[in-house]
Amino acid sequence: MKEPEISKRSHLILIGGAEDKRKDKLILKAIIKITKAKNIAIIPSASTYSRDVLDSYSNTFRDLKVKHIERLDIRYRDEVDRKENFEMIDRADLVFISGGDQYRLAKIFNGSKLLQKIFERFYAGTLPIVGTSAGAAIISNPMIYDGDYEGFCKGTVVSSPGFGLLEGITVDTHFTQRSRIARLSQFLLTGKSFKGIGIDEDTAVIIYPNLRMEVIGSGIVTILNSDKITFNNYESLEDYQKFSTNNLRLGYLAPGTFFSLKKWAVLKPKKMFVQLFEGQLN
Repeated sequence: MKEPEISKRSHLILIGGAEDKRKDKLILKAIIKITKAKNIAIIPSASTYSRDVLDSYSNTFRDLKVKHIERLDIRYRDEVDRKENFEMIDRADLVFISGGDQYRLAKIFNGSKLLQKIFERFYAGTLPIVGTSAGAAIISNPMIYDGDYEGFCKGTVVSSPGFGLLEGITVDTHFTQRSRIARLSQFLLTGKSFKGIGIDEDTAVIIYPNLRMEVIGSGIVTILNSDKITFNNYESLEDYQKFSTNNLRLGYLAPGTFFSLKKWAVLKPKKMFVQLFEGQLN
């Protein structure tokens, strides 16, 4: 579908996985605070243990005083476009996509009418989307879904089409904890994407409708940009050979930092979201 003007987008919140669900719950509290969600549709389809995932998040959100939980336990492609799923999305004021395998998630949802419905409401400004782990990675197009520790060797990173709510920017999760800087760097050298966002565990980015991004949580967000590379021998190599590159730009964003996705630059806001209600989260 054609992407509407930016100002009408909903909030997009991406979590690097393993967010705190038992103690302070800072990220999940922030999600409820900023979106004012009262009816959350949980999509656990990336996991093969979807019932356990649904129970875990349902209990956590109820602890946070969310009144209604819609449980979209969709496991197979032929279940996606059922009438009851559309009804749940119509009632929801936030979609939460949990973790697991983003490739599994893509196979189930990509090209479906239900996903189109979710997109329409997101771009109309009426349905914020939150993704954690695989649920965050699939927001990209293209998305990375495999290739970890041998990332500095050509051909060891695997990608496929994602949901495309962030075109031209690839999101990776569990970033520092699983040493994923190599695989995201390699992916940018392929030319399939030119910008990357790596999100640590228990860390999230709040992407506002104007495409300003704020970092919250306990970790760091890594940003990469390959548009000014001065040397890249990736295409000349055989698979599994190590690549060389120069001037791949790298940055780190600590919690409380604002960043413009349009300008690809750190901003200095007058007030940061976390500061506005830091004392109200407990």
